[in-house]
Amino acid sequence: MKRCSGVNRPEMRDAHLVNGQVLDILSRDPVWAAYAIADLRQDLALHCRWLVAPDASGLALLYFGLEPPILLTSGSREGVAAALAGADLPEELFLSVLPSHLPAVEQDYQHVVPRKMLRMVLPQGRPVPAPDLAARRLSQADASHLFDLYHHGGDYAPDAFDPSQLDDGYFIGIDDEDGTLAAAGGTHVSLRTEVQSLTKESFGSLEQVITRGVAAIGNIYTRPDRRGRGYGKAVTSSIARALQKDDFCVIVLNVDSQNLVARSIYEKLGFNLHCHFIEGFARKTR
Repeated sequence: MKRCSGVNRPEMRDAHLVNGQVLDILSRDPVWAAYAIADLRQDLALHCRWLVAPDASGLALLYFGLEPPILLTSGSREGVAAALAGADLPEELFLSVLPSHLPAVEQDYQHVVPRKMLRMVLPQGRPVPAPDLAARRLSQADASHLFDLYHHGGDYAPDAFDPSQLDDGYFIGIDDEDGTLAAAGGTHVSLRTEVQSLTKESFGSLEQVITRGVAAIGNIYTRPDRRGRGYGKAVTSSIARALQKDDFCVIVLNVDSQNLVARSIYEKLGFNLHCHFIEGFARKTR
C-alpha cells in the first residue's frame, strides 16, 4: 500500500464521533471496509474524520494519522459523492477507493495518479499451509532492523511501516545466517473488541466482526538477494496462521495488480480476490 511513512505524524485532530450510520455502512462490505473498521481502534480513531451522506448511503473517511491524509470510501457511488459534496477537504490526499468511487473524488481532485490494486481475503476456516522456513515474532527491539530491511527498496518495497505497528504483535521475520533480517512482514492494522466502548447500541454483524477481529496484513518484503527462496510465502503464512490462531475473522491484504508473483503466493496460501481498487496521490483542483 503506497502511503507516506508515519514516522513524522501530523498534529492530532479532534476525534469525530462514530454513530450508527457509519457502522451500518461499514457493515455492508467489511472486507472492503477492513481498514476503515480497524481505524475505529481508540488510538487511531483520534485521527479520523467521518463524512456521511445525508441518506446514509455512503461515507468517506479522512485519516489524518499519516501525511498526506488518507481518504477511504465505502457505500454506493452516489452516497460517496454526497458525503464529499461541500466538505472541507485537504489540499492533498492519498486515495484508497473503489473504481466506482473515483469519479466522485475527481470532482475535487483532478490530479490523480492511480495505481490499480487488489484486495484479497482469507476465507474463515480455510487452513493456511505451514511455513517451510523457520520464522520468529518481531518486537519493538527489531524496529531499526526492519527499517534497514525496507531500505533496500524496489518496486514493491513497503513505505507505510511505522514502529507502532509492532505493538500489535503480529510482525514476523526470517533471519539470515549473520543475524540480519532477510524477510519480514506484519499487520498494517488490527482491531478487536475495543470498538464496543464507542456505543451502547448493537450493530448486528459488524459488532460480531469487530468482536472476533479485523486485521490487514502488509509490509511483506524479502531482501533482493534472498528472493525466489520462499521467504515471502513463509512470512505471510506465519502471520496468517497467528491471526487465525487468535480467531480473527476478517483477514485481508492488498497487492499491486501487476505483482503477479505475490498474488500467486497469496492464492496458494488460500487468499481469494475480493475486489479491485485504486490507490494513489491526489492534489486538489485549484
